[in-house]
Amino acid sequence: MEFCEKVRKETDYYWEASFYHPFVRGIADGSLPLEKFKFYMLQDAYYLKHYTKVLALAAAKATNDEDVRYFLQTAKFIHEAELELHRTTFKELGVTAEEIEQFEAAPAAYNYVSHMYNAVHNGDVAEAFAAILPCPWLYQEIGQRLKNARPNVQLYEQWIELYASAEMRQNIEAQKSMLNRYAKEQPRKQKLLEEHFKKSCYYEWMFWEMPWTKQGWVQGVYINEPAKN
Repeated sequence: MEFCEKVRKETDYYWEASFYHPFVRGIADGSLPLEKFKFYMLQDAYYLKHYTKVLALAAAKATNDEDVRYFLQTAKFIHEAELELHRTTFKELGVTAEEIEQFEAAPAAYNYVSHMYNAVHNGDVAEAFAAILPCPWLYQEIGQRLKNARPNVQLYEQWIELYASAEMRQNIEAQKSMLNRYAKEQPRKQKLLEEHFKKSCYYEWMFWEMPWTKQGWVQGVYINEPAKN
């Protein structure tokens, strides 16, 4: 069994939780409130900005020209294409300059980005790739599942179309082959690669929960004052 097939099975719980999360289902049927989608898009723009930097750092650690080329080209594509989509979507969602200026990453987004930076700074290219692959892979699977959905909301239809494309599927197959190669080259490191991959699968689920609950830094925090006599 190839490494990617193995870790995909081991983390299936998180994938299923993402597929059936009310945020994702709300995109599919068009019932997701636009305010929640707006929250998500702001956080996703923050995530993608740092994702491109992690890709560039991974390129610096790659040991062959083909991998260097892949990481740099992918970083360029995400920066120019997906972030441009976000900028266009921001206009449609009515995101103001003030909202962008006052933006603060929610805990889930901040923790996910920190996890990826930890993998790339403290590990090698294989560790970095194990941490970043679950994101595009999950979105590709979601795109395939939702490709026949008709939410009747233009923003949601565009979102589905982006991740349901044949090009996206081809890219993921190539990326899975890369991670399989890295795992074969360093069999003793496979446990660590699994841990990075699993954490990212968890954070992917949290990325839906975050906008669904409009997660903030005060939410869930309470002061347990001692009882007064």
